Amino acid sequence: MSGSEQEKIATFRFGVIAALVCRDLATRQEKAQVRREILSKEWRFPDGGIRKISERTLRQWVRRYRLYGLDGLYDSLRKCRKSKGRFHAIPAATLERAHELCSEVPGRSAKTIKELLEAEVEGPLNFSVRSLQRHLKRIDARRPTGKKDLHQRWEQAHVNDMWHGDTAHGVWLPDPHNPNKSKRTKLIIFVDDASRLCPHGEFYFDERLPSLIDTFAKAVLKRGKPRRLLLDNAFIFHSTALEVMCAELETELSFCRPRRPQGKGKIERLIRTARESFMNEANRAGFTSLEELNQAFNGWLDAYHRREHSELKQTPLQRWQKDVTKVQAVTPEHIRRALMMRATRKVQEQTGILYLDGQEYSCTKEVAGKSVEVRWHVDESSWVEIWFEGKFVEMAQLHRRPTTLEWSALEPEEEQYPVLDSAKQRMGEMRKVLPQVIAVPRSDEFLTKSEFVKLIARYLERSFTDTESQKLEKFFVAHAPMRRSAVEEGVAKAVLVKGNALHIRYYLEQLEALTRKGRK
Repeated sequence: MSGSEQEKIATFRFGVIAALVCRDLATRQEKAQVRREILSKEWRFPDGGIRKISERTLRQWVRRYRLYGLDGLYDSLRKCRKSKGRFHAIPAATLERAHELCSEVPGRSAKTIKELLEAEVEGPLNFSVRSLQRHLKRIDARRPTGKKDLHQRWEQAHVNDMWHGDTAHGVWLPDPHNPNKSKRTKLIIFVDDASRLCPHGEFYFDERLPSLIDTFAKAVLKRGKPRRLLLDNAFIFHSTALEVMCAELETELSFCRPRRPQGKGKIERLIRTARESFMNEANRAGFTSLEELNQAFNGWLDAYHRREHSELKQTPLQRWQKDVTKVQAVTPEHIRRALMMRATRKVQEQTGILYLDGQEYSCTKEVAGKSVEVRWHVDESSWVEIWFEGKFVEMAQLHRRPTTLEWSALEPEEEQYPVLDSAKQRMGEMRKVLPQVIAVPRSDEFLTKSEFVKLIARYLERSFTDTESQKLEKFFVAHAPMRRSAVEEGVAKAVLVKGNALHIRYYLEQLEALTRKGRK
C-alpha cells in the first residue's frame, strides 16, 4: 500500500474519532452520546464502501491515537470484497420496482412492499424482507417527503471549541501582472463560535490551498488551536494537506451539510459585516497592493473586536478574555511539523540511497533495504526525516557523490581457484587465434571546418556569402568527423546531376543523405 493511501486511511480514521478525542466532553453521558452517534452513522471508507464502525474498532482507533497520535492510525485496513454493497439476491428490475412502490407511499414497510411485488408476479420471491429493507435504507428511499426540519440557534460553551471558516469575494485591486486591468481579491477568514472573534482573515489574489493553509496557520499561531473546525463544502477545503494538519493539531475537521446554510450563520454574518462596513469603503480608497489592503483590514478587525456584539452584549475581545486560560497555544515549530509531507520509500540495500522526487538522500545501514516513511517540507530539500515503524530514526542529508574513491576499502579478499584441464585447454585454443588488424584512418583523411568550406567552394566554383558560410560551418559541426573522400564523392555526384548553380541547401541535403546511408 502506497504512502498516499496510508495517509488517506489514517486521516479517515481520525475523522471518525475526532469528536471523541478533540471535544471537551466533561461527563460520561456526553461521551456516551458522541460514541452512539459515531456508531450509528454510516461512513464512506477510503475504498469507496459505505458501512458502519463497530464498537471494538472504535475503541481500538481511539486507544492507538491516544498512545501514538496520528502515526498510530497508519496501517492497512482489511480489504473488502469488490462486490460489497451490491445486492445479488434481488434482480435489478425488482429493485427498481420496489423503489417505485416505496416512493409512492414513503411509509410503506419492506414487508408490505415485498407482498405487493409477490402479488404482481403471482408467486413467492426468493429473497428476505431484511435484504429488501437494507436496499431501501441504502438508497434512502424510506425518508418521508415534505417534512421540514426545525432550526435552533446554538453556541459553543468556550472559546476555541469551534471555528468556522469560509471564503468570499473581496476588494478590486490593480492586477499585478497587468496594471491597466483590475483583479478581484478573495477573502479567507475564520471566526470563533463562542466569542465571534476573528482569529485571522486575509485577502489574496487566489482561492487556492496554499492561501488557505497560510491563513489557518496564522490564525492558530495568534489564537491557539481550535478543538473543531467547521468548513463549507467548497473544493478548497477538501484536501489531504488540511486533513493531515488538523490531525497533527488534534483538531476535528467537519463540514456543513450540502445545501444547508443554516449552520454557517456566524461566519456569513461576519462576512456580511465586513462587506458592508469595510469592503464598500475599501473599493473606493484607491488601494494598489494586497499589503495596503490587509493592513487596513487588520485595523478594521481590531475595531470590530472592541465593539459590543448585539448577541453577546459584550465585545468579542471581552468574551475571549473570559476563557483565555483554556486556550491551547501552538508554537511555530508545531505548525511547521503539522505541514510536513509524508511518503513511503524503500532504501537501496547496497548503497543506502533513498530516492524522493528525483533527489538522492544518504541513509545509514540500519534502514538499508527497508521500506521507511519519509517526512519533509516542500520548501526544504537538503534533508528529510526517516521514520520506521512509527519511530524517528534519523535525518537523511541530500546525497553528494564523492569526487574520489578509496579503492582499498573495496578490494575483495584473495581467493584461490583450482587449475582445471578443461579451462587450460580452452585458454590454449584462444591463444592460437590471431588478432584482427583494424585499419586506423590517417589523420589527413578527415576534414577541418575551413577545409570543408574550401572543398565545397572549389566544386561549386564560387565564393560564399556570410550566411552561406555559416550554414556550411553549422552543417560541419553537426556531422563531423567527415572524410575527404566521402565529401568529394557526394558533392561531385550532386554537381554532375544538377550542376553547380543551385542553392547551397541542395548540396548539403545530398551530403546529409550520403552520411546517413554510410552510418547505416
